[in-house]
Amino acid sequence: MLKFSCFFTPLFCVLVAHSSCNKGTISQNNSITSTITKEQDVTSSGALTVSTENTSGAQAKEGSSKLTDNNTSTKFLTYSFDPASFMQISFPKEQVVAAYTLTSGDDAQGRDPRDWKITASNDGTTWIQLDARQYESFGFRTQTKRFSFKNIKAYKYYRLNVSGINDNRVGPNVLFQLAEWRLIEVPEKDQTITPASATVETITQGKYTLTYVDRSTDVLPSVKVGLIDVFKKNYSKTVATYHPNALTNIVFIMNPEYKGVAATYGAGVVRYDPVYFKTNPLDLDVATHEMMHIVQEYSGGVPGWVTEGLADYERYRIGISNATANWTLPNYQSGQNYTDAYRITARFFVWLEQRNPGIMVKLNNAARMGTYNNGAFWLSETTKDVAQLWNDYKLNPGI
Repeated sequence: MLKFSCFFTPLFCVLVAHSSCNKGTISQNNSITSTITKEQDVTSSGALTVSTENTSGAQAKEGSSKLTDNNTSTKFLTYSFDPASFMQISFPKEQVVAAYTLTSGDDAQGRDPRDWKITASNDGTTWIQLDARQYESFGFRTQTKRFSFKNIKAYKYYRLNVSGINDNRVGPNVLFQLAEWRLIEVPEKDQTITPASATVETITQGKYTLTYVDRSTDVLPSVKVGLIDVFKKNYSKTVATYHPNALTNIVFIMNPEYKGVAATYGAGVVRYDPVYFKTNPLDLDVATHEMMHIVQEYSGGVPGWVTEGLADYERYRIGISNATANWTLPNYQSGQNYTDAYRITARFFVWLEQRNPGIMVKLNNAARMGTYNNGAFWLSETTKDVAQLWNDYKLNPGI
């Protein structure tokens, strides 16, 4: 028995004859329901289109054709991320898709998709949401993740709309990448739902908003409460002191795929390692350090010892749990240098601030505005270069 289905191109409708024995049956509401018996990847039978293309074209080294070439070592890359953009696979006949895979690109993690939805249509106009994900993460490069949902209806058009990427930015010169997108038909009896990988809570304090994302369920609840408390008490203080026009919306992610203590990158996103907080649940002013990085907004060219030294200086200045976490600035010892960063540099900065009130704000401003220079800044503010100041500190390091 032959069945005719109509699919639309921009100019006309095309009739395609195909067998109905293995694709489904017509229900009372004229939707096609699944009778497939075996899971299969149907991506290659569809045609890919994208709303935003690589600047060199679809067939370029990083063009959209690489998104469905079944090769995870290639990738699709765009140079302007628009959260309204989409990737679409159109089939000549209906497919009952109930799972898909995404593969991360081969370089900067900040370009990875984070928030997205899968929608489907039979006329290219009315779209039904089949799956949505928020604050997803890829633990390593070219990692393939599978996401499943329940769906017994067949559709000709499937769209992937990525509305957020890892570095939390949008617009021109914000890069997006994805190595592979595959669509999979799944028999109804085998369909499952991939659970959400994160719980998301929004906290507002004055004009500032924190989105707290928990991708790990085995961290003590007190850690979440404590990190939120640090945000409430300290973020506005740091903003007021160093950069009144800093971001008003920031994100904390407790992420088991991040290994370390904490890291800030992109537009106001801090990732925390749950393993660290399982063994150090009182070290909550890690958040104070990281929020200083959000406020710094340095564009590059600033020595790491300045960046990290100022962040630990701010933790020392306004931290609320340093004592309970046994976090202190180390006394000066022979062999240390101002370039050691973190607490060693922070102690030097405390010493400098005591003798030159306001110099840390000036240092941050110069670094943020791109005018910092190791020689000129210190000479201008103290009449000595930084090496001379360090020698003075070594001779009399008391604070």
